[in-house]
Amino acid sequence: MTHTMPVAPLARIFTVASLAAGVLLGGCAAPRPAQAPTVTPAAAHRAERLAAPVRYELDGVSDDLLTAGLGTAGLLGPPPAFADPLRPTARELRRRAIYMNYRGLADLAAAPGSGPAVAGTELLVGLRSPAGPSTVLLQIPRGFDAAHPCLVAVASSGSRGIYGALPTAGGWGLRHGCAVVHTDKGTGSGAFDVAGGRGLRIDGTIGEPGDPLLSFAPDPAGVARLAAARPDAVLFRHANSGLNVEAHWGEYLLEAIDTALQLLGAEYPDRAAGPFEPANTLVIAAGISNGGGAVLRALELDTAGWIDGAVASEPNVLPPPREEHGAATTSLYDLAVAHLLLQPCALLADDDPTSPFLAATTAARPALVGWCRELAARGELRADSTAAQAAEARKRLLALGILPEALRLGHFNVHASLWSAIAVAYTAAYARMAPDELPCGASFAATDAAGLPRALTGEEFARIFADSAGIAPTAGVNLVMPGADGVLRAANFGSVELALCLRGLRGRVDAGLAATAARPRADTRPLVILHGRGDGLVPVTYSSRPYFLASSAAGGGTAGVRYYEVERGQHFDAVLPLPGFAGHYVAMQPFFDRAMDLVAAQLRGGAGLPPSQVVREAILDAPGADAITIDGGTLVIPR
Repeated sequence: MTHTMPVAPLARIFTVASLAAGVLLGGCAAPRPAQAPTVTPAAAHRAERLAAPVRYELDGVSDDLLTAGLGTAGLLGPPPAFADPLRPTARELRRRAIYMNYRGLADLAAAPGSGPAVAGTELLVGLRSPAGPSTVLLQIPRGFDAAHPCLVAVASSGSRGIYGALPTAGGWGLRHGCAVVHTDKGTGSGAFDVAGGRGLRIDGTIGEPGDPLLSFAPDPAGVARLAAARPDAVLFRHANSGLNVEAHWGEYLLEAIDTALQLLGAEYPDRAAGPFEPANTLVIAAGISNGGGAVLRALELDTAGWIDGAVASEPNVLPPPREEHGAATTSLYDLAVAHLLLQPCALLADDDPTSPFLAATTAARPALVGWCRELAARGELRADSTAAQAAEARKRLLALGILPEALRLGHFNVHASLWSAIAVAYTAAYARMAPDELPCGASFAATDAAGLPRALTGEEFARIFADSAGIAPTAGVNLVMPGADGVLRAANFGSVELALCLRGLRGRVDAGLAATAARPRADTRPLVILHGRGDGLVPVTYSSRPYFLASSAAGGGTAGVRYYEVERGQHFDAVLPLPGFAGHYVAMQPFFDRAMDLVAAQLRGGAGLPPSQVVREAILDAPGADAITIDGGTLVIPR
């Protein structure tokens, strides 16, 4: 018998887990690296614009670039409503999307509002290139200094929409007077309602097939086949576009930079210094989570030196394999499948009474005991008793190189349906599956009180651009699968059978995963990699640590790359006020802002970056015994 867990309200609340976190810049751009790279033609990173930009003029009072006019009080209040819930305007959707991204990414109790309102202009553009379609947003604050320009290039975290980096990297740029260009890196909140045959335009409003500004237009033949089998299905751009967009995240960011420079030129046609170019514009790339991975991939591709410096926090990146650099590496996909299989059982071996969401695990104990028994029945575990099975499952996860600090967050990750969400969506993306090619029978749909699929209401679909995190479960859309009786039901927590089936599809995703592999190279530009040691989603042992080591081996270690590992950091700042998080973890955003300050200061002729270090309370110029070093090809991390 396959044991599944019920859809809990907590799982709906914390869809944040789905990928579910200074000085005013002016003056001239920093000089290029001492060893000038081979210039890449701009056409290599140029994308076709689908139409004239959607333009918003924001007065800084009723509306603004940073918080959509909500300010501290609005961000802490209820979600912005629509005058007509069936037909929200693009401006209403924008405001709600910004609100939802702050609520999903920021610790508002610590830093509500992220600063004063910022007046200015927004330009929203749909792009198409060989890498696939993407959306770009350029924000130009009213105080932007066109004579001494700075541009912060950001990529959305997780699978979020175009405002998915505004509360983090984008906010830093706006507060420092820089133009900020955003890319949704080909994921975004594009959704398609199979029953209604409708999609979403880049501004969030509903569009019909054939609309050039649809952010996601799935294969019509695949949609027709899916409609015949599962008419209530909902498709998401990341999972169901038939593209392995992660392989192109770096390209999307470079396309965004190129587009931003063109748009700035159109906004300031009489600039005395002439056209905006990388050589006369200070460009800092920044992002967290998947956005951080996009930044690292863009740096690797940027042989022309368009980017002057970068900050990547909690980056989801697949470093070179262990046999090359002596560090254990694997993909987030493989980790997600392993966690989906083992962590529900391993939770029962966690003896830390302060672990977040421990009460939810206690309430779900019968289902978790059944999960352990099924693992044993299928030969995945050898132990006989529940306690021994849980201990064995936990031991296997630790053997993968997961730190105990990261396993502490297992209760939260399981009850937020993190692993099933990632494993199903990324399988479909890496394998470039058609809309009707369902990974292990899983698809996405709204469900009724009994967990049975139903059609999205008009009101639900109208607001999905603003409310969705781009990967299910999200915005009322759940993961659905056939149960033992063959009936489709909500299955957000997945099952042992699902995990084993997805593991069996590993061969289907091999090529897609290989296409996402990082290729660090020698580079003198300042780069800060920042990561929380307690990250339970993207473990430091599989991303930042080996990437830093590989970068150092390539020559970056003697130049600009630094690694700051925050002792009490984890992945999701938004959950810090919750029991089990509060007081145990610190917010990553202040360290991210500090890293941006340090990179910007160096690019403007200031001191070099502080050494790599374990960060206890602050990033120190002289970390002493907390310095992170490399000894004979081995990365030495102080405890």
